Amino acid sequence: MNISVAGQDAPQLAEQVRRTAADMQRGARRPSAVSREIGALALAGAADDAAFHENFLRLLRYRDAVDTFDFDIPRRPGPAGWWLRQMKRCLWKLLRYQHDRIVFRQNLINGLFTQALESELLLRRRETAELRARLAALEKQIK
Repeated sequence: MNISVAGQDAPQLAEQVRRTAADMQRGARRPSAVSREIGALALAGAADDAAFHENFLRLLRYRDAVDTFDFDIPRRPGPAGWWLRQMKRCLWKLLRYQHDRIVFRQNLINGLFTQALESELLLRRRETAELRARLAALEKQIK
């Protein structure tokens, strides 16, 4: 396989594609990179407190769940490392159902906390809008 970038061969990119394809065929999953839209650095672009809180809640909605997806277990070199890896795989398969039960409950709690924060923010916005309307009405009466 040859990969060209801007008319020039890129052998290191081709090798990376080969390794990724081999990993995918083996079924190994690697943690995926977090996109910029839902990364923590997206909070830095907030212009004011309201924008920060809005962005924070949006990120919280994306990331409030815990998962138990399969993952690639790293191994040490040599036969001892191979046996240790096999033992870890076996233990993960045996105990995964327990993890899934705990994760299910934790996801419920995380979702409820996220909804509570959203409700609190909505309530505060509503109260602030009502207070501003009352203040504007009082200022009209004074003038």
